[in-house]
Amino acid sequence: MSTKTALVPFPSNLTPVRIVKRRNRFAVEVRPDGGDDAGRLLLHLPNSGRMQELLVPGTPGLAALDGGGARKTDGTLLLVHYNNRWVSVDARMPNKLFEQCLADGCLPAFREYDQWRAEVAWGRGRIDFMLTSSDGQVPPLLVETKSCNLVEDGLALFPDAPKKGGARHMRGLIDALREGRRAAVVWFVQRDDATRLAPYREADPAFADAVADARAAGVEMYAYRCRVTPAGIEVLDEIPVVEA
Repeated sequence: MSTKTALVPFPSNLTPVRIVKRRNRFAVEVRPDGGDDAGRLLLHLPNSGRMQELLVPGTPGLAALDGGGARKTDGTLLLVHYNNRWVSVDARMPNKLFEQCLADGCLPAFREYDQWRAEVAWGRGRIDFMLTSSDGQVPPLLVETKSCNLVEDGLALFPDAPKKGGARHMRGLIDALREGRRAAVVWFVQRDDATRLAPYREADPAFADAVADARAAGVEMYAYRCRVTPAGIEVLDEIPVVEA
């Protein structure tokens, strides 16, 4: 385990809220903590996962409010407090976390690379990152980053709902290997109580099969647990990726 860690901060002045109900895939209704129903707010939910255990009515959360304007929502829900810990519900964070880890050099598996690009066109879509080395001593590395916040008895499970395009992304990484590149999947578990991670076959059997095929082909699998506080997300240690 590396002694170095990476931290991505949250916006300052987050507003305490309480979950009222989920309105749709990307919106959740809340009320300011200590307020009444008359002051309900509609927040953007930056995560399409089910998160049924996290979005229970009455659950405390923290939101970044926009202060009005033309948007249809009043802000964005970023954190919920569940089982005595903060959990990030922001599925956009893994790219930020991975890029910060690369900049800080805190992930041993990727230290050979000193250059990277995000959102690179690849195949019929895009890949989250392409890593290269300025000395050309190692092959280019394609990386897909993923967010996980479902943990059951120490086992992080991904995804918690069918993942559109997930199996296709795995096949794209296999294609990269065949062309002489390295390929990897990197999960960030946005809470600190996971000891291992597995594809959640019950939620998405096609993705679980695709992960198994990718692993057998040589795609590298990494998972990292994170400490989440209102100040930000700190990447901690690597945890094993196990079979579904």
